[in-house]
Amino acid sequence: MMRTLLLGGLAVAACALVTLAPASRAEEPAAQSAAEKPAAAAKKPAAEKATKTKKAAPPAQNPAVAGEPGLLPFTPTEVTAAPPGAIDITSDETMEWHNDQLAAVARGHVVVVRGEDTLHCDTLVVYYRKAQDGSTEMYRMAADGQVVMTSPSQQAYGDHAVYDVDQDVTVMTGDHLHLVTRSDTVYARDTLEYWKQQQLLVARGNAVAINDKGDRIRADVLVGIMEQNAAKQLEMTRMDAKGNVLIVTPKDIARGSDGTYNVKTRIAILTGDVKLTQGQNQVNGHRAEVNNATGVSRMLPDETVKGGRVHSVLVPKRSDQPAAPAGSTKPPGGGAQP
Repeated sequence: MMRTLLLGGLAVAACALVTLAPASRAEEPAAQSAAEKPAAAAKKPAAEKATKTKKAAPPAQNPAVAGEPGLLPFTPTEVTAAPPGAIDITSDETMEWHNDQLAAVARGHVVVVRGEDTLHCDTLVVYYRKAQDGSTEMYRMAADGQVVMTSPSQQAYGDHAVYDVDQDVTVMTGDHLHLVTRSDTVYARDTLEYWKQQQLLVARGNAVAINDKGDRIRADVLVGIMEQNAAKQLEMTRMDAKGNVLIVTPKDIARGSDGTYNVKTRIAILTGDVKLTQGQNQVNGHRAEVNNATGVSRMLPDETVKGGRVHSVLVPKRSDQPAAPAGSTKPPGGGAQP
């Protein structure tokens, strides 16, 4: 592997990075246009004929400096010791600097390391913009192809990832999009977002969360609230669900418009047109409590409506035998009186 040491300004700018966060293929986030995707092609070996050699295409025009002349984004001086918080980037193929577009590109099994966090991808593009004092600053990183983000407590998988420095947010997209923690696995069809400052994980599009106890919750959008445990590692403490919420237990199926799942107590509260179904029996209401620890589900009346009531529809067990004729004291076909 050809290791490439990051130049001085790139390492300094990378200090702004935070912990890397953690189905059909979804569209890229709105902040990332399709034109920003770097080309995946790279130069072929020099041993091939020059007529057959294809040069890797440069990254798309940096939107932050569109129409401006090329600016040198960093000073080409050798780094002997990276400052605290800097990132280290290595790649199997090349590291390129595109001065006109204020972008740096690493190609070929790129590995990005910052502290205990690691990013693997096929191609990485770092975008810069001109600051008010005339210097340049990094404002976005885009990873493409077989993206894997790991930290001591979680791993996230996707095809693409974008880190927005200003918002301190990482957004992942792609097929088979999912995040794995010590006790939970979260799947999403559209995007997985990690909001560093708020310590939130947002899964969008037919999102499903499954814990190590078998509890499962599905919704259009799942928001995981994460907190630091005694070992100073992030863990999921609560999951908020929005839109077409579904909770499946060994005995019941619970549906609602919104829901909240407490990871520690394993109790889910569903609200808004709630339906509890057990076999052919169904109970309708506004609010329900599903206790996955005890296996008990309860329908509760609407607290906002005076005199609100719970409505249930129960279907008795059907009999395959015809009804007894009038005046008969025995069931059809003989047998003991029930």
